[in-house]
Amino acid sequence: MATSNSGQLALQYSQILIDNRCFFAGIVVFLYDTMITTGEEIRCFWGRKLTAAAVLFWMNKYMTMIFLVWDLASYFNISNASCAASAKGTYAVNYSIYLVWAAFTAMRIYALRKNMLLSVIAFALSVVPFGVNLVTFRFGLTGEDIDPFGCTEIAGVPVNLSKTLTIVSRSSLIAADCLAIGATWLTLVRLRVIGHIGLLQGSLASILLLDGTIYFLLLGIINCLHIAFTLLSLDIVLLQSTSGLVTFTTPISAVILSRFLLRLQSASLRGTGSMPPSQVSSPDNRSIVFERVVSSLGASIAVEDYLGQDDGLGGDDIVDMH
Repeated sequence: MATSNSGQLALQYSQILIDNRCFFAGIVVFLYDTMITTGEEIRCFWGRKLTAAAVLFWMNKYMTMIFLVWDLASYFNISNASCAASAKGTYAVNYSIYLVWAAFTAMRIYALRKNMLLSVIAFALSVVPFGVNLVTFRFGLTGEDIDPFGCTEIAGVPVNLSKTLTIVSRSSLIAADCLAIGATWLTLVRLRVIGHIGLLQGSLASILLLDGTIYFLLLGIINCLHIAFTLLSLDIVLLQSTSGLVTFTTPISAVILSRFLLRLQSASLRGTGSMPPSQVSSPDNRSIVFERVVSSLGASIAVEDYLGQDDGLGGDDIVDMH
């Protein structure tokens, strides 16, 4: 019996150690990206008109930063009462970030398709993880200071229920990502600009189609891996250490969204003449008005928004989306 207990404790120790190292690696990736993009953030958002793009960018970046720094601070020795409160607080902030991501997905789809029902469906699918993870509070989410790991979250969610919740939450996000990709490609096909993608360096079509597709594909892959690693860690004892890989989900997703918003805003400022091409890192563009994408959602998107006036398309190629 003593040998069995010792083996179980050793396995739990190893799992917590791997989880912590993966978490630290995720923090390093996020903070490194934050530092190298601060200059671009200042040029693109600071001191300019407040738009939905800016609000989404700041909420995504700084809510993620609060969550990661708060969770990092919990590794210091604190009382069990403070640890329990900290565990609930970090969980609340972490899963509130999904509301920001859901808002962006819904806004992007509405800007492309002008379809409120489709946007509502995308938003509903994207917020499923927020609602699903509230279940952890119902099962008595708490925290305990465990030496030498510091404050450790403890939730009494049954294994079978945990599997179900993981599948439901991540599958809904994958469905929302697929919906966003489909809306992007359907819009560009309708506007008849697919054949000109090779000429669209830095244009709205290039960013929305290529960058946008890559963005949602990456998120879809991350969510697929999240499901796989979580289920493996719950079913196979020897693979419990793989659960640490899911700690990369939040920081990597936040980095991807921040980069996408910076790309769009940078191109928007070049297109409106608000930023000299020398101050941005991507190619020249004359065509984007970013507010049409995530702020002034009532605007119609036409071919001129994707291609410059002299890119070779005639008036017959312009298709109104209404």
